[in-house]
Amino acid sequence: MASAAAPRLDRFPPARQGAAALADLVDEAERVVAGTDAARQRRALRDVTELLVARSGRLSPPQVSAFDEVMTVLAEGAGAESRGRLARRVSGLPRPPHKLARQLACDPDPGVAVPVLASCATLPDEVLLRVARTSGQAHLAAIARRERVAARVADILADRGDQAVMATLLGNRGAQLSLAALAVLAQRVEDRSAFAAALEARGTLPPHQRAAFLQARPSGPPAPPRRAAEAVALRVRLGLEEADLRHWLANGRVTEALLGLAHLAGCPAARAQAAHRSAGLRALALIVRAADLRLSTLGAYLRARPGPLLTPEAAGEAVRHFRAVTVAQARDLVAERPKAVMNPVSERDPSDVILFGDPVEAPRRSEAAAGRLPVAHHPVARLGAARVL
Repeated sequence: MASAAAPRLDRFPPARQGAAALADLVDEAERVVAGTDAARQRRALRDVTELLVARSGRLSPPQVSAFDEVMTVLAEGAGAESRGRLARRVSGLPRPPHKLARQLACDPDPGVAVPVLASCATLPDEVLLRVARTSGQAHLAAIARRERVAARVADILADRGDQAVMATLLGNRGAQLSLAALAVLAQRVEDRSAFAAALEARGTLPPHQRAAFLQARPSGPPAPPRRAAEAVALRVRLGLEEADLRHWLANGRVTEALLGLAHLAGCPAARAQAAHRSAGLRALALIVRAADLRLSTLGAYLRARPGPLLTPEAAGEAVRHFRAVTVAQARDLVAERPKAVMNPVSERDPSDVILFGDPVEAPRRSEAAAGRLPVAHHPVARLGAARVL
């Protein structure tokens, strides 16, 4: 039916391609939002977007606000593909709708958030700070390549970003790097020649400071960021739950999710982190089992692992390891107690070195014997207690 379609700009003669067209589209969009027709909602979002882009330089502030309200509601009910197209269209506008831009920037899907995070100049630092603290590496990389990155945002990128994010941040002359951020980067950046070239290109550091940063060397596996440790320590005191781990994973806060997993499984934090990085999956499956978590949570940890996506065969193998032991047996294996030799899986996975003869960190068997480490002695509590209480 003709009445079911969202109005299009080309339906109106030139005389009506102004306020009247805007009013008609806004009215139609509000009716669409109240309905349940997904196809109609997509058409309405597309048409309102086209009108916004076509008239962006001539809209008054009240008209932009009208677009903002309607498009924000339409975007909430749209699929990821539609939201991604919307983000690409509005990210380069000189005056994008503020509420819509914030919503898209905070989207957990990188295909939606990245265009806005990288290109939308009107995003306030408060939004960038929230995304930088909670999202994954694709979001952080987009922020790192913005035309301007404030010092307080760069501090978080230096602390949470992977090697690619740090390289982008160092190479961005619009990024304001504090001495604190440079000190963190000096400890974390692995490509020392690139780090030296970046410092030289900036040309703002006195020679003695540049020399000091270049003399710094990464020393072993980095300790968990203090903010992550404090966040987990607080949740432990309030009552850490499986939902907390799922929330952290969904928001790209893998460090917090691994620290929390280590606490629930009664193993050192370094062991959980090493298991998550390992090419083998058995150690991670056993730690998740030892924490008495659901199989779906194991899937969430597997999806958050670095590297290519798992094949169905590899995922099935992880499920087999998870189901092959009881929670008590998994805790024995994770804690490396003597009876852990009753291994229900005949073939030893390469990641077993994390659990048996652990080269990463010697387990505290006496503390883990009860199944879960006391909060006061767990690495999370030791790192974060001073500032959480």
